[in-house]
Amino acid sequence: MIAGSTMLYSFSRTYFNLETGPQFERHADGIVEMLDYFASISSDPNAPPGRHYNWKESPISKQPTLEFTLDHDIALFVSDLAPLPPIKAYLEFQKEENQFWLVWYPDPKFTNNKPEYQYTLLSPWAGDIEYGYYDNEQKSWEFELASSDSRQHGTRRPTRVQLIFEREGQSLRRYIDFHNENRRALTY
Repeated sequence: MIAGSTMLYSFSRTYFNLETGPQFERHADGIVEMLDYFASISSDPNAPPGRHYNWKESPISKQPTLEFTLDHDIALFVSDLAPLPPIKAYLEFQKEENQFWLVWYPDPKFTNNKPEYQYTLLSPWAGDIEYGYYDNEQKSWEFELASSDSRQHGTRRPTRVQLIFEREGQSLRRYIDFHNENRRALTY
């Protein structure tokens, strides 16, 4: 009976480790791939191919963050408006709940000139967002966290954004690079 209990425990622990470990990594990778996809969609037909991240102030948190303009239906965004008109979406980090959200709204001309904010949960395992700024004069990197109350760079667009995911003591970091005019800038 002891051998059977030990074997059953061993099987269940192995199954848990195999099923939940890689899923967390796939979850983090999937979030970044989705954000990359949003950045590759451009409403400007003359835009060069590739990722185009916008950096704007969120209407909710009043903090600068990633902003996306999406002009066609994507299954992630559900609204009473059909088909969904062009939308603006902003990446939000809610430090109290440790979550990443997309706050989005359809073009206000379709909603009586008032933005109707919608919220879509991206990840319940958010640790923080780190912004990296490369100083060309000093030839060094400066970093600040989204959770910090004393952000020094204000609305300045970062060179790199790092999403930090945390779950059950495990931490994963995923990077989003912005296009940089100085191609010789070192990355971290």
